[in-house]
Amino acid sequence: MHSTFKAQFTLFISCFILLLANGLINLLLPVRMSLDGAGIDTIGMVLSLYFVGMLLGALLSINLIKRAGHIRVFAGCVALAAIAILICSLYTEPFVWGAMRLVTGFCNACAFTAMESWLSSSSTKETRGKTLGVYNAVLLGGLFSGQFFMNLADPTDTTLFVVAGILLCAAVIPLVLSRNPGPIIEEVSSMSLRALYKISPLGVVCCFVSGMIYSASFNLLPIFAGQYNIVDFELSLYVGTAILGAFILQFPVGYLSDRYDRRTVLFGLLIISALADLAIPQFAKVDNLLGVFTATAITCGIIACTYPLSISEAFDRLRQNQMVAAMGAMIFTFAAGGVIGPYAASVVMNTFGSVFLFYFLALIQLLLAGFVIYRMTVRKALPIEDQESFVMQGAEFFSGVDLDPRTEFIEPEKKLSVEEEITLSIAESDPASAVKMTQVITKHNPTIGLNIAKAVAATESVNVLRLHEVLKDTIPEKIIDVTRALITAQPELADELIQQLAQWYPEQMVQMVIAIAHSLPELRAEIISVLLKLAPEAVTKIKTDYAAMLVEERQTIRPADRTPAVILR
Repeated sequence: MHSTFKAQFTLFISCFILLLANGLINLLLPVRMSLDGAGIDTIGMVLSLYFVGMLLGALLSINLIKRAGHIRVFAGCVALAAIAILICSLYTEPFVWGAMRLVTGFCNACAFTAMESWLSSSSTKETRGKTLGVYNAVLLGGLFSGQFFMNLADPTDTTLFVVAGILLCAAVIPLVLSRNPGPIIEEVSSMSLRALYKISPLGVVCCFVSGMIYSASFNLLPIFAGQYNIVDFELSLYVGTAILGAFILQFPVGYLSDRYDRRTVLFGLLIISALADLAIPQFAKVDNLLGVFTATAITCGIIACTYPLSISEAFDRLRQNQMVAAMGAMIFTFAAGGVIGPYAASVVMNTFGSVFLFYFLALIQLLLAGFVIYRMTVRKALPIEDQESFVMQGAEFFSGVDLDPRTEFIEPEKKLSVEEEITLSIAESDPASAVKMTQVITKHNPTIGLNIAKAVAATESVNVLRLHEVLKDTIPEKIIDVTRALITAQPELADELIQQLAQWYPEQMVQMVIAIAHSLPELRAEIISVLLKLAPEAVTKIKTDYAAMLVEERQTIRPADRTPAVILR
């Protein structure tokens, strides 16, 4: 565990510095545009373009990383984001700022995809949940701290733009100087939005609304604050309080959503948040800053929780192997809401006054609460014990899809070792020598030898049955692991490999084959069928062990993943 976080330390440093810059930029741009006299609707349009860029980045980032690699994509995109903010210091036209905001959104999406896939590949099944927790703390810690850089200079000057550019450039340094090579990027299939909506209508709608209200609230808070003379350090503290609320409230919300019907918890939170929204204007009218700050922290905290709640609601209905694919549709949905939110809210504020930001948020949340009630009438609640656990998720950066401990863990593809490359190259021209080399390596290091045996067995030229026999003589104590590896490499030879095992170990055959079947669920029915043919006298024991295996697994499997078991006849 310690070595895992030590290897990820440079990533976390780069991530924190990058978020410092983003925290500053997110506050600087709306404040500067307001001081320059831009209309609120114009400010909303510019800020909405950030999510257009994020959406494009989410669609294209994987191909960019596969083409150029993690480090190059991260360094290039963060450098481009630095150029974008420096251009904003030279020109104040809204069109230019909108274009640069779009570029920044694209760059952030690509940079965070690179970092998150890197963190995922360097984590194990046991550590990825803790890695996600540290990652989210770094994200929010950077965003929170970045607000206070606003007090270094006058926002009408170019100094703060230069500071943001310096921070972005500094974020590149720890990662590019790291010794860690970038991981191999994995191709992930996607799920259509229509298919996801059929499975979890509330999850999709909640995710879309979450994008709307999250982007509207966190982007336009400075505009509301300016109208009530919340400026300078008070402004940093005000926006920082909203971010702090987004972090702190995830803990009690997660606790409640895991112990009660998640839809009931969501409904209650939406009502509380809407009431807090309605209270903020009243506090502002009487200059009650404590009330404004507290109510804003509550509503922004709940708004930030609607995204992970929507993910949890969707995950309750999905098979585990569908989760990562479904996240693509969820990210698209959130980003679509993010595009609409700031502009729609800014139009309302421009028409009726900046205080109507919170009336807008309250209305949207009450409409979502109504949809929650509707869904509760048409679909029964899952038993509490069958609900997926709540996991903190950073909304703006779609953090940690592959790090989410609820998703199916797929061992990252690793580069071939020198021994594997040499043995595989020999196997093509001299299969007998490849078998001998595998034997020698296995005798020296069984773990590496098994990996090589699996790779060699997958080649057409090697006699897998002969390889099985050689490895039985080399490491007889690991014959189950050997047979399992060879069956995985050549499933069509499972029958013959099990027959060999039966000849060598007739008395232990049933236990051995059951153990192999337990670890290869996709081939389990075929393996057990072969065993029944080889040991008809043990049919009762085999069926009893097989049934016990299925019962044990069914007790631990997620409800959405439960399918009828294969029946032995």
